[in-house]
Amino acid sequence: MDALTMPTKKPQRPAPKTDAIPPAFWSTLIAITVVVLGGLGIYLMIENAAPKPMRVQVLLDNRCEVIDDAFMAVSEPDGARAIFVKGVAYLNTTNKAKILVKVNDKYPGFQFESGRSDAAPRVTIQVNCDTGDRTQRTLDAMKEQFKNK
Repeated sequence: MDALTMPTKKPQRPAPKTDAIPPAFWSTLIAITVVVLGGLGIYLMIENAAPKPMRVQVLLDNRCEVIDDAFMAVSEPDGARAIFVKGVAYLNTTNKAKILVKVNDKYPGFQFESGRSDAAPRVTIQVNCDTGDRTQRTLDAMKEQFKNK
């Protein structure tokens, strides 16, 4: 056969390279994911664990013309209460509690409630009498009855 009639083979192209990710990568990625999610789960379990008892020193920043004895520190939701002596009260509560200042139970005719603060070893709560009309009338009545001497 001559060269003209002979069938010619097309040159073979090499197989295209695939950038396939090796199986070791996938198993490593899965292992890392499991470890991270497990750690996150443990962290969340610890974070949401049962509340731990703690003693909170509550400092009263009294900006009213009312004696400190007219107020008391309260923790929620456990309801622990303590009166202020020289602007300081000690509450036995938990680390998950919210701390606030209310009118002392000795004076049921009045109402006052401060904002809530997270429990910590030392918490300062400001009592400010410059508020709305209804609260102002209540505080004026308290000022009249419990004037600072």
